[in-house]
Amino acid sequence: MDLDKRSAWLRKLDEECPYQVVLPRRQLIEDNAILDFLLAHLGWFDMYVEDEHATYVRYCFENMLDAEIFRARFEPKQLIHARGMSV
Repeated sequence: MDLDKRSAWLRKLDEECPYQVVLPRRQLIEDNAILDFLLAHLGWFDMYVEDEHATYVRYCFENMLDAEIFRARFEPKQLIHARGMSV
């Protein structure tokens, strides 16, 4: 996908799914657990790799509650503390 098409796609995704969670990419087994959870428990979502090295994955949700449920389940505890939230 060229840069212009990617930019247009990202703008559309931001409009459709404004609630987003960025997580470090995990091992394949953990990626599967995340996908299983998304497919079984949440509404409409999309996801994409943040950078060329697949270091981060951005999970995008249509519904704010879905994003918060996902964040509570999968965000690493050190990120929660860094954002100043209690666990």
